Amino acid sequence: MKKLYTVFSLAMIFIIASCSEDIGNYEYSPVEVITIKGIDNSYTKLSGVERITLDPEVSTTANDADFEYFWGIYETNVQGYAPKIDTIAKTKALDYLIKQPAKGWVLVFRAKNKKTGYFQYVTSSVNVVTQYTRGWYVVKDDGTQTDVDLFKNPTNIIPETKVENVFSLVNGKKLNGKASLFSFLTAYKSSVTGVLGNTRALFVVSDNDATVVDINTFKEIRGFNSLFYESPSNKAPNFVTFASQANYFVNDGQVYAIYTMSANTGQFGVRKMRDNLNTPYKVSKYFMTYGFSDPIFFDETSSSFISSGATGNMVNAVSDAAATKMKANNNNKKLLFMGNKNTAPFSGYAVFQDKTDPNLKILSSITPALPNLTIINDTLKVADKLYNATNYTLLQGDENMLYFTVGNQVWSRNLSNKFEQLQYTVPAGEEITFIRHRKYTGSGAEAPYSYNYVMVGTKIGANYKVRMFTKTSGNLSANPVFTLDGTGSVGDVIYISPSISESTYTNTF
Repeated sequence: MKKLYTVFSLAMIFIIASCSEDIGNYEYSPVEVITIKGIDNSYTKLSGVERITLDPEVSTTANDADFEYFWGIYETNVQGYAPKIDTIAKTKALDYLIKQPAKGWVLVFRAKNKKTGYFQYVTSSVNVVTQYTRGWYVVKDDGTQTDVDLFKNPTNIIPETKVENVFSLVNGKKLNGKASLFSFLTAYKSSVTGVLGNTRALFVVSDNDATVVDINTFKEIRGFNSLFYESPSNKAPNFVTFASQANYFVNDGQVYAIYTMSANTGQFGVRKMRDNLNTPYKVSKYFMTYGFSDPIFFDETSSSFISSGATGNMVNAVSDAAATKMKANNNNKKLLFMGNKNTAPFSGYAVFQDKTDPNLKILSSITPALPNLTIINDTLKVADKLYNATNYTLLQGDENMLYFTVGNQVWSRNLSNKFEQLQYTVPAGEEITFIRHRKYTGSGAEAPYSYNYVMVGTKIGANYKVRMFTKTSGNLSANPVFTLDGTGSVGDVIYISPSISESTYTNTF
Protein backbone atom coordinates (compact mmCIF):
# COMPACT_ATOMS: atom_id res chain seq x y z
CA MET A 1 0.00 0.00 0.00
CA LYS A 2 2.86 2.37 0.81
CA LYS A 3 4.36 1.70 -2.63
CA LEU A 4 1.00 2.34 -4.28
CA TYR A 5 0.57 5.55 -2.32
CA THR A 6 4.00 6.72 -3.47
CA VAL A 7 3.06 6.14 -7.11
CA PHE A 8 -0.13 8.16 -6.61
CA SER A 9 1.81 10.93 -4.89
CA LEU A 10 4.32 11.19 -7.72
CA ALA A 11 1.48 11.32 -10.20
CA MET A 12 -0.12 14.10 -8.19
CA ILE A 13 3.08 16.16 -8.33
CA PHE A 14 2.91 16.31 -12.10
CA ILE A 15 -0.81 17.03 -12.05
CA ILE A 16 -0.38 19.79 -9.49
CA ALA A 17 2.47 21.31 -11.45
CA SER A 18 0.25 21.59 -14.51
CA CYS A 19 -2.86 22.91 -12.78
CA SER A 20 -2.17 26.46 -14.02
CA GLU A 21 -0.82 27.71 -17.31
CA ASP A 22 2.96 28.11 -17.37
CA ILE A 23 4.07 30.69 -19.96
CA GLY A 24 7.27 32.59 -20.61
CA ASN A 25 10.97 31.95 -20.24
CA TYR A 26 12.56 31.90 -16.82
CA GLU A 27 16.00 32.22 -15.40
CA TYR A 28 16.58 29.61 -12.74
CA SER A 29 19.78 30.90 -11.19
CA PRO A 30 20.19 31.42 -8.32
CA VAL A 31 17.76 28.72 -7.11
CA GLU A 32 14.69 30.11 -5.39
CA VAL A 33 13.56 28.54 -2.13
CA ILE A 34 9.86 28.80 -1.27
CA THR A 35 8.82 27.94 2.29
CA ILE A 36 5.29 27.09 3.42
CA LYS A 37 4.29 26.98 7.08
CA GLY A 38 1.02 26.57 8.96
CA ILE A 39 -0.34 23.33 7.49
CA ASP A 40 -0.45 20.26 9.73
CA ASN A 41 0.43 16.76 8.57
CA SER A 42 -3.11 15.49 9.08
CA TYR A 43 -6.66 16.54 9.89
CA THR A 44 -9.81 14.68 10.89
CA LYS A 45 -13.07 16.30 9.79
CA LEU A 46 -16.77 15.46 10.00
CA SER A 47 -18.25 15.35 6.51
CA GLY A 48 -20.97 17.94 5.86
CA VAL A 49 -20.36 19.59 9.23
CA GLU A 50 -16.75 20.70 9.73
CA ARG A 51 -14.56 23.00 7.66
CA ILE A 52 -10.86 23.21 6.95
CA THR A 53 -9.85 26.80 7.65
CA LEU A 54 -6.20 27.59 6.93
CA ASP A 55 -4.10 30.63 6.04
CA PRO A 56 -0.55 29.35 5.54
CA GLU A 57 2.54 31.51 5.75
CA VAL A 58 4.40 31.61 2.42
CA SER A 59 7.89 33.08 2.03
CA THR A 60 10.59 33.03 -0.63
CA THR A 61 14.24 33.87 -1.08
CA ALA A 62 13.40 35.73 -4.28
CA ASN A 63 12.80 39.45 -4.37
CA ASP A 64 9.47 40.99 -5.36
CA ALA A 65 7.60 37.69 -5.68
CA ASP A 66 4.13 37.47 -7.18
CA PHE A 67 2.40 34.27 -5.97
CA GLU A 68 -0.54 32.38 -7.30
CA TYR A 69 -2.11 29.67 -5.15
CA PHE A 70 -3.87 26.38 -5.59
CA TRP A 71 -5.75 24.10 -3.20
CA GLY A 72 -6.82 20.63 -4.26
CA ILE A 73 -8.01 17.35 -2.78
CA TYR A 74 -7.90 13.76 -4.00
CA GLU A 75 -8.80 10.35 -2.58
CA THR A 76 -6.19 7.70 -1.85
CA ASN A 77 -8.14 4.45 -1.77
CA VAL A 78 -9.23 3.87 -5.37
CA GLN A 79 -9.48 0.83 -7.58
CA GLY A 80 -9.07 0.55 -11.34
CA TYR A 81 -8.45 4.25 -12.10
CA ALA A 82 -6.02 7.04 -11.37
CA PRO A 83 -7.02 9.44 -8.58
CA LYS A 84 -8.45 12.75 -9.76
CA ILE A 85 -7.51 15.94 -7.99
CA ASP A 86 -10.36 18.39 -7.45
CA THR A 87 -9.65 22.12 -7.27
CA ILE A 88 -11.26 23.62 -4.18
CA ALA A 89 -9.67 27.10 -4.01
CA LYS A 90 -7.18 29.43 -5.74
CA THR A 91 -6.54 31.76 -2.82
CA LYS A 92 -3.90 31.62 -0.11
CA ALA A 93 -6.47 31.34 2.64
CA LEU A 94 -8.77 28.33 2.64
CA ASP A 95 -12.20 28.07 4.21
CA TYR A 96 -13.68 24.84 2.86
CA LEU A 97 -16.64 22.73 4.02
CA ILE A 98 -15.64 19.07 3.90
CA LYS A 99 -18.34 17.18 1.99
CA GLN A 100 -16.37 14.19 0.70
CA PRO A 101 -17.36 10.63 1.64
CA ALA A 102 -15.74 9.29 4.79
CA LYS A 103 -12.39 7.78 3.85
CA GLY A 104 -8.79 8.88 3.40
CA TRP A 105 -8.07 11.98 1.30
CA VAL A 106 -5.04 14.13 0.58
CA LEU A 107 -5.18 17.93 0.77
CA VAL A 108 -2.72 19.75 -1.50
CA PHE A 109 -1.53 23.36 -1.31
CA ARG A 110 0.75 24.87 -3.93
CA ALA A 111 2.32 28.31 -4.03
CA LYS A 112 3.89 29.41 -7.34
CA ASN A 113 5.95 32.50 -8.03
CA LYS A 114 4.62 33.67 -11.39
CA LYS A 115 7.73 35.76 -12.01
CA THR A 116 10.21 32.91 -11.71
CA GLY A 117 8.10 29.83 -12.40
CA TYR A 118 9.27 28.19 -9.20
CA PHE A 119 6.66 26.53 -7.02
CA GLN A 120 6.42 24.63 -3.77
CA TYR A 121 3.65 22.39 -2.52
CA VAL A 122 2.74 20.60 0.68
CA THR A 123 0.28 17.79 1.30
CA SER A 124 -1.74 16.82 4.34
CA SER A 125 -3.80 13.70 4.96
CA VAL A 126 -7.47 14.35 5.64
CA ASN A 127 -9.39 11.67 7.48
CA VAL A 128 -13.02 12.35 6.61
CA VAL A 129 -15.55 10.92 9.04
CA THR A 130 -19.33 11.02 9.54
CA GLN A 131 -21.50 10.58 12.59
CA TYR A 132 -21.52 6.88 11.79
CA THR A 133 -17.77 6.32 11.49
CA ARG A 134 -16.95 6.45 15.19
CA GLY A 135 -18.73 4.72 18.03
CA TRP A 136 -19.90 1.51 19.67
CA TYR A 137 -22.36 -0.49 17.59
CA VAL A 138 -24.73 -2.97 19.23
CA VAL A 139 -26.75 -5.43 17.11
CA LYS A 140 -29.83 -6.47 19.06
CA ASP A 141 -33.24 -8.06 18.53
CA ASP A 142 -36.68 -8.06 20.10
CA GLY A 143 -37.14 -11.78 19.52
CA THR A 144 -38.41 -11.45 15.96
CA GLN A 145 -36.60 -8.46 14.40
CA THR A 146 -33.04 -7.13 14.50
CA ASP A 147 -31.77 -3.56 14.58
CA VAL A 148 -28.60 -1.66 15.55
CA ASP A 149 -27.90 0.95 18.23
CA LEU A 150 -25.00 3.42 17.95
CA PHE A 151 -23.27 4.83 21.05
CA LYS A 152 -21.25 7.86 19.95
CA ASN A 153 -17.96 8.77 21.65
CA PRO A 154 -16.43 11.87 20.06
CA THR A 155 -13.67 12.50 22.61
CA ASN A 156 -12.64 9.16 24.17
CA ILE A 157 -13.67 5.51 24.35
CA ILE A 158 -16.53 6.18 26.79
CA PRO A 159 -19.76 6.98 24.89
CA GLU A 160 -21.63 10.21 25.43
CA THR A 161 -24.81 9.90 23.35
CA LYS A 162 -26.92 7.14 21.76
CA VAL A 163 -28.75 6.79 18.45
CA GLU A 164 -31.30 4.00 18.80
CA ASN A 165 -32.31 1.72 15.93
CA VAL A 166 -29.91 3.43 13.54
CA PHE A 167 -30.32 0.79 10.83
CA SER A 168 -34.10 1.19 10.56
CA LEU A 169 -33.78 4.95 11.07
CA VAL A 170 -31.61 5.24 7.95
CA ASN A 171 -33.07 2.42 5.85
CA GLY A 172 -36.72 2.37 6.87
CA LYS A 173 -36.79 -1.32 7.77
CA LYS A 174 -35.49 -3.87 10.24
CA LEU A 175 -33.95 -7.28 9.65
CA ASN A 176 -36.05 -10.35 10.35
CA GLY A 177 -34.79 -12.80 12.94
CA LYS A 178 -32.54 -12.78 16.01
CA ALA A 179 -29.28 -10.84 16.08
CA SER A 180 -26.01 -12.60 15.31
CA LEU A 181 -22.46 -11.42 14.57
CA PHE A 182 -21.05 -8.22 13.08
CA SER A 183 -18.31 -8.35 10.46
CA PHE A 184 -16.38 -5.21 9.45
CA LEU A 185 -14.54 -5.02 6.12
CA THR A 186 -12.44 -2.10 4.89
CA ALA A 187 -12.12 -3.23 1.28
CA TYR A 188 -15.59 -4.50 0.44
CA LYS A 189 -16.30 -3.65 -3.21
CA SER A 190 -19.25 -1.40 -3.99
CA SER A 191 -20.28 1.54 -6.17
CA VAL A 192 -21.62 3.77 -3.40
CA THR A 193 -19.48 6.67 -4.65
CA GLY A 194 -20.50 6.10 -8.29
CA VAL A 195 -17.33 4.19 -9.13
CA LEU A 196 -16.54 0.61 -8.12
CA GLY A 197 -14.00 0.73 -5.31
CA ASN A 198 -13.10 -0.23 -1.75
CA THR A 199 -15.79 0.56 0.79
CA ARG A 200 -15.64 0.52 4.58
CA ALA A 201 -18.61 -1.73 5.19
CA LEU A 202 -20.33 -3.40 8.13
CA PHE A 203 -22.20 -6.68 7.75
CA VAL A 204 -25.21 -6.95 10.06
CA VAL A 205 -26.41 -10.55 10.39
CA SER A 206 -29.44 -12.18 12.00
CA ASP A 207 -30.46 -15.82 11.88
CA ASN A 208 -32.98 -15.00 9.15
CA ASP A 209 -31.53 -12.02 7.27
CA ALA A 210 -28.36 -10.11 6.46
CA THR A 211 -27.30 -6.77 5.07
CA VAL A 212 -24.11 -4.85 4.37
CA VAL A 213 -24.09 -1.11 5.03
CA ASP A 214 -21.76 1.72 4.10
CA ILE A 215 -20.27 2.76 7.44
CA ASN A 216 -20.07 6.36 6.17
CA THR A 217 -23.83 6.72 5.87
CA PHE A 218 -25.20 3.46 7.32
CA LYS A 219 -27.22 3.08 4.15
CA GLU A 220 -27.71 -0.45 2.90
CA ILE A 221 -25.38 -1.38 0.04
CA ARG A 222 -26.87 -4.80 -0.53
CA GLY A 223 -29.59 -6.79 1.18
CA PHE A 224 -29.52 -10.56 1.48
CA ASN A 225 -31.04 -11.31 -1.93
CA SER A 226 -28.52 -9.13 -3.80
CA LEU A 227 -25.46 -10.30 -1.85
CA PHE A 228 -25.15 -13.37 -4.06
CA TYR A 229 -24.95 -13.96 -7.80
CA GLU A 230 -27.56 -16.63 -7.18
CA SER A 231 -29.47 -16.03 -3.98
CA PRO A 232 -29.78 -19.15 -1.76
CA SER A 233 -33.27 -20.61 -1.65
CA ASN A 234 -33.20 -20.81 2.14
CA LYS A 235 -32.42 -17.57 3.95
CA ALA A 236 -30.55 -18.72 7.07
CA PRO A 237 -27.34 -16.68 7.55
CA ASN A 238 -24.72 -18.02 9.95
CA PHE A 239 -21.84 -15.53 9.69
CA VAL A 240 -19.65 -13.44 7.40
CA THR A 241 -15.88 -13.51 7.78
CA PHE A 242 -12.68 -12.87 5.87
CA ALA A 243 -9.55 -14.95 5.49
CA SER A 244 -6.64 -15.33 3.13
CA GLN A 245 -7.60 -13.58 -0.11
CA ALA A 246 -11.35 -14.05 0.31
CA ASN A 247 -14.51 -12.97 2.07
CA TYR A 248 -16.79 -15.80 3.19
CA PHE A 249 -20.54 -15.96 3.76
CA VAL A 250 -21.89 -19.09 5.45
CA ASN A 251 -25.63 -19.46 4.94
CA ASP A 252 -27.59 -22.48 6.14
CA GLY A 253 -24.27 -24.18 6.79
CA GLN A 254 -23.12 -23.74 3.17
CA VAL A 255 -19.97 -21.82 2.19
CA TYR A 256 -19.93 -18.97 -0.35
CA ALA A 257 -16.91 -16.81 -1.17
CA ILE A 258 -15.64 -13.70 -2.92
CA TYR A 259 -12.07 -13.84 -4.22
CA THR A 260 -10.73 -10.44 -3.21
CA MET A 261 -7.50 -10.43 -5.24
CA SER A 262 -9.34 -9.74 -8.49
CA ALA A 263 -12.06 -7.31 -9.54
CA ASN A 264 -15.45 -8.14 -8.06
CA THR A 265 -18.81 -6.51 -7.48
CA GLY A 266 -19.24 -7.43 -3.82
CA GLN A 267 -21.42 -10.46 -4.58
CA PHE A 268 -20.68 -13.94 -3.29
CA GLY A 269 -20.29 -16.77 -5.78
CA VAL A 270 -22.05 -20.10 -6.00
CA ARG A 271 -22.20 -22.54 -3.09
CA LYS A 272 -19.00 -24.49 -2.60
CA MET A 273 -19.47 -28.26 -2.76
CA ARG A 274 -18.11 -30.65 -0.13
CA ASP A 275 -16.46 -32.88 -2.78
CA ASN A 276 -16.85 -34.15 -6.34
CA LEU A 277 -19.84 -36.24 -5.23
CA ASN A 278 -21.57 -33.17 -3.79
CA THR A 279 -21.78 -34.89 -0.39
CA PRO A 280 -24.12 -33.03 1.99
CA TYR A 281 -22.49 -30.87 4.68
CA LYS A 282 -23.51 -28.26 7.23
CA VAL A 283 -20.97 -25.86 8.72
CA SER A 284 -21.30 -24.95 12.42
CA LYS A 285 -21.78 -21.32 13.43
CA TYR A 286 -18.43 -21.53 15.28
CA PHE A 287 -15.26 -21.02 13.27
CA MET A 288 -11.58 -20.03 13.40
CA THR A 289 -10.12 -17.57 10.94
CA TYR A 290 -7.89 -14.57 10.45
CA GLY A 291 -6.52 -12.64 7.52
CA PHE A 292 -3.43 -14.70 6.67
CA SER A 293 -4.77 -18.25 6.83
CA ASP A 294 -7.57 -20.19 5.23
CA PRO A 295 -10.56 -20.54 7.58
CA ILE A 296 -11.25 -23.53 9.81
CA PHE A 297 -14.87 -24.74 9.74
CA PHE A 298 -16.57 -27.75 11.33
CA ASP A 299 -19.00 -29.89 9.33
CA GLU A 300 -21.76 -30.93 11.73
CA THR A 301 -23.08 -33.58 9.35
CA SER A 302 -19.90 -35.69 9.28
CA SER A 303 -18.28 -34.37 12.48
CA SER A 304 -15.27 -33.29 10.43
CA PHE A 305 -13.13 -30.20 10.13
CA ILE A 306 -12.94 -28.56 6.71
CA SER A 307 -11.29 -25.49 5.28
CA SER A 308 -11.66 -23.43 2.12
CA GLY A 309 -9.40 -21.73 -0.34
CA ALA A 310 -10.11 -18.37 -1.90
CA THR A 311 -10.94 -19.91 -5.28
CA GLY A 312 -12.40 -23.15 -6.53
CA ASN A 313 -15.86 -24.68 -6.29
CA MET A 314 -15.20 -27.02 -3.37
CA VAL A 315 -14.21 -26.70 0.27
CA ASN A 316 -10.95 -28.36 1.31
CA ALA A 317 -10.52 -31.53 3.33
CA VAL A 318 -8.37 -31.39 6.47
CA SER A 319 -5.94 -34.11 7.58
CA ASP A 320 -4.49 -35.30 10.88
CA ALA A 321 -1.10 -34.02 12.00
CA ALA A 322 1.26 -36.62 13.49
CA ALA A 323 0.85 -35.30 17.05
CA THR A 324 -2.94 -35.03 17.02
CA LYS A 325 -4.96 -36.76 19.74
CA MET A 326 -8.30 -36.59 17.96
CA LYS A 327 -9.22 -37.24 14.36
CA ALA A 328 -10.02 -34.24 12.23
CA ASN A 329 -12.53 -36.30 10.23
CA ASN A 330 -15.51 -38.37 11.35
CA ASN A 331 -14.68 -37.89 15.04
CA ASN A 332 -18.29 -38.42 16.24
CA LYS A 333 -18.32 -35.10 18.11
CA LYS A 334 -20.78 -32.24 18.44
CA LEU A 335 -19.13 -28.81 18.47
CA LEU A 336 -20.31 -26.67 21.40
CA PHE A 337 -17.82 -23.83 20.86
CA MET A 338 -14.75 -22.92 18.82
CA GLY A 339 -12.73 -19.73 18.54
CA ASN A 340 -9.32 -18.19 17.97
CA LYS A 341 -6.78 -17.86 20.76
CA ASN A 342 -3.75 -16.50 18.88
CA THR A 343 -2.82 -15.58 15.34
CA ALA A 344 0.93 -16.05 15.67
CA PRO A 345 0.98 -19.00 15.69
CA PHE A 346 -2.58 -19.48 14.50
CA SER A 347 -4.33 -21.49 17.22
CA GLY A 348 -7.60 -21.85 19.05
CA TYR A 349 -9.75 -23.94 21.34
CA ALA A 350 -12.97 -25.90 21.03
CA VAL A 351 -15.44 -27.58 23.34
CA PHE A 352 -16.90 -30.89 22.12
CA GLN A 353 -19.63 -33.27 23.24
CA ASP A 354 -19.50 -36.89 22.19
CA LYS A 355 -22.49 -37.97 20.08
CA THR A 356 -22.56 -41.53 21.44
CA ASP A 357 -21.93 -40.58 25.06
CA PRO A 358 -23.37 -37.06 25.67
CA ASN A 359 -21.87 -37.06 29.17
CA LEU A 360 -18.38 -36.94 27.61
CA LYS A 361 -17.28 -33.36 27.04
CA ILE A 362 -13.81 -32.35 25.88
CA LEU A 363 -11.84 -29.09 25.80
CA SER A 364 -9.42 -29.24 22.87
CA SER A 365 -6.60 -27.04 21.66
CA ILE A 366 -6.46 -26.71 17.87
CA THR A 367 -3.34 -25.79 15.95
CA PRO A 368 -3.75 -25.61 12.18
CA ALA A 369 -0.87 -26.14 9.78
CA LEU A 370 -3.13 -26.66 6.79
CA PRO A 371 -3.97 -29.09 5.43
CA ASN A 372 -3.20 -30.68 8.84
CA LEU A 373 -4.68 -30.10 12.28
CA THR A 374 -3.17 -30.91 15.65
CA ILE A 375 -5.91 -31.46 18.25
CA ILE A 376 -4.94 -32.02 21.89
CA ASN A 377 -7.78 -33.10 24.20
CA ASP A 378 -8.55 -32.38 27.84
CA THR A 379 -11.54 -34.37 29.12
CA LEU A 380 -13.80 -32.21 31.28
CA LYS A 381 -14.97 -33.40 34.67
CA VAL A 382 -18.63 -33.12 35.63
CA ALA A 383 -17.51 -30.98 38.58
CA ASP A 384 -15.77 -28.49 36.27
CA LYS A 385 -17.70 -25.26 35.85
CA LEU A 386 -16.82 -25.34 32.15
CA TYR A 387 -18.75 -28.61 31.84
CA ASN A 388 -22.07 -26.70 32.10
CA ALA A 389 -21.04 -23.50 30.30
CA THR A 390 -23.33 -21.72 27.83
CA ASN A 391 -21.51 -18.62 26.46
CA TYR A 392 -17.77 -18.60 25.74
CA THR A 393 -15.02 -16.19 24.74
CA LEU A 394 -11.25 -16.65 24.53
CA LEU A 395 -8.85 -13.88 25.56
CA GLN A 396 -7.41 -13.41 22.11
CA GLY A 397 -3.70 -12.71 22.18
CA ASP A 398 -3.77 -12.02 25.93
CA GLU A 399 -3.66 -14.24 29.01
CA ASN A 400 -4.07 -17.96 28.35
CA MET A 401 -7.66 -18.03 29.55
CA LEU A 402 -11.17 -18.93 28.45
CA TYR A 403 -14.13 -16.98 29.84
CA PHE A 404 -17.57 -18.58 30.01
CA THR A 405 -20.93 -18.22 31.71
CA VAL A 406 -22.87 -20.55 33.97
CA GLY A 407 -26.30 -19.21 34.88
CA ASN A 408 -25.89 -15.59 35.94
CA GLN A 409 -22.15 -15.96 36.64
CA VAL A 410 -19.05 -15.25 34.55
CA TRP A 411 -16.18 -17.69 35.13
CA SER A 412 -12.63 -18.02 33.82
CA ARG A 413 -10.56 -21.13 33.16
CA ASN A 414 -6.78 -20.97 33.03
CA LEU A 415 -5.89 -23.00 29.95
CA SER A 416 -2.43 -23.76 31.32
CA ASN A 417 -3.35 -25.20 34.72
CA LYS A 418 -7.16 -25.77 34.50
CA PHE A 419 -7.83 -23.40 37.42
CA GLU A 420 -11.38 -22.01 37.34
CA GLN A 421 -12.40 -18.80 39.08
CA LEU A 422 -15.61 -16.84 39.51
CA GLN A 423 -15.17 -13.44 37.90
CA TYR A 424 -18.54 -11.69 38.10
CA THR A 425 -22.14 -12.32 39.11
CA VAL A 426 -24.80 -10.28 37.34
CA PRO A 427 -27.67 -8.91 39.44
CA ALA A 428 -30.70 -11.08 40.06
CA GLY A 429 -33.25 -10.96 37.28
CA GLU A 430 -30.67 -10.51 34.53
CA GLU A 431 -29.95 -13.23 31.96
CA ILE A 432 -26.50 -13.36 30.33
CA THR A 433 -26.95 -13.53 26.56
CA PHE A 434 -23.56 -12.46 25.26
CA ILE A 435 -19.88 -12.43 26.20
CA ARG A 436 -16.98 -11.24 24.08
CA HIS A 437 -13.35 -10.13 24.38
CA ARG A 438 -12.37 -7.27 22.09
CA LYS A 439 -9.39 -4.97 22.15
CA TYR A 440 -8.05 -2.03 20.21
CA THR A 441 -4.48 -1.51 21.37
CA GLY A 442 -0.94 -1.14 20.11
CA SER A 443 0.88 1.41 17.99
CA GLY A 444 -1.98 1.77 15.51
CA ALA A 445 -4.62 2.62 18.10
CA GLU A 446 -5.69 6.21 18.71
CA ALA A 447 -4.72 6.94 22.30
CA PRO A 448 -8.06 8.31 23.59
CA TYR A 449 -9.89 5.33 22.08
CA SER A 450 -7.58 2.46 22.99
CA TYR A 451 -9.30 -0.27 25.00
CA ASN A 452 -9.12 -3.90 26.11
CA TYR A 453 -12.48 -5.12 27.41
CA VAL A 454 -14.35 -8.27 28.29
CA MET A 455 -17.94 -7.42 27.38
CA VAL A 456 -20.84 -9.07 29.20
CA GLY A 457 -24.31 -8.62 27.75
CA THR A 458 -27.46 -9.27 29.75
CA LYS A 459 -31.20 -9.08 29.19
CA ILE A 460 -33.63 -7.68 31.76
CA GLY A 461 -37.18 -7.97 30.51
CA ALA A 462 -37.25 -6.13 27.19
CA ASN A 463 -33.96 -4.30 27.81
CA TYR A 464 -30.25 -5.06 27.53
CA LYS A 465 -27.09 -4.06 29.33
CA VAL A 466 -23.53 -4.50 28.08
CA ARG A 467 -20.95 -4.09 30.83
CA MET A 468 -17.39 -3.25 29.75
CA PHE A 469 -14.77 -4.75 32.08
CA THR A 470 -11.04 -4.23 32.12
CA LYS A 471 -8.86 -7.05 33.45
CA THR A 472 -5.61 -7.47 35.32
CA SER A 473 -3.66 -10.73 34.94
CA GLY A 474 -6.79 -12.25 33.47
CA ASN A 475 -9.08 -11.19 36.32
CA LEU A 476 -11.99 -8.84 35.74
CA SER A 477 -12.19 -5.52 37.52
CA ALA A 478 -14.81 -5.36 40.26
CA ASN A 479 -16.94 -2.89 38.31
CA PRO A 480 -17.33 -2.13 34.61
CA VAL A 481 -15.73 0.96 33.11
CA PHE A 482 -19.10 1.84 31.59
CA THR A 483 -22.34 0.17 30.57
CA LEU A 484 -24.33 0.34 27.32
CA ASP A 485 -28.10 0.29 27.86
CA GLY A 486 -30.89 -0.23 25.34
CA THR A 487 -33.92 -2.25 24.35
CA GLY A 488 -33.75 -5.83 23.08
CA SER A 489 -31.30 -8.72 23.40
CA VAL A 490 -27.65 -8.34 22.31
CA GLY A 491 -26.05 -10.41 19.55
CA ASP A 492 -22.71 -8.62 19.16
CA VAL A 493 -20.87 -5.39 19.98
CA ILE A 494 -18.12 -3.75 17.93
CA TYR A 495 -16.25 -0.46 18.15
CA ILE A 496 -15.68 1.35 14.84
CA SER A 497 -13.42 4.33 14.15
CA PRO A 498 -11.67 5.73 11.07
CA SER A 499 -8.43 3.96 11.99
CA ILE A 500 -9.97 0.51 12.58
CA SER A 501 -9.63 -2.01 9.77
CA GLU A 502 -10.79 -5.56 9.16
CA SER A 503 -7.54 -6.79 10.72
CA THR A 504 -8.08 -4.90 14.00
CA TYR A 505 -10.29 -7.65 15.39
CA THR A 506 -10.00 -11.38 14.99
CA ASN A 507 -13.33 -12.24 13.41
CA THR A 508 -14.34 -15.19 15.56
CA PHE A 509 -16.23 -16.03 18.74
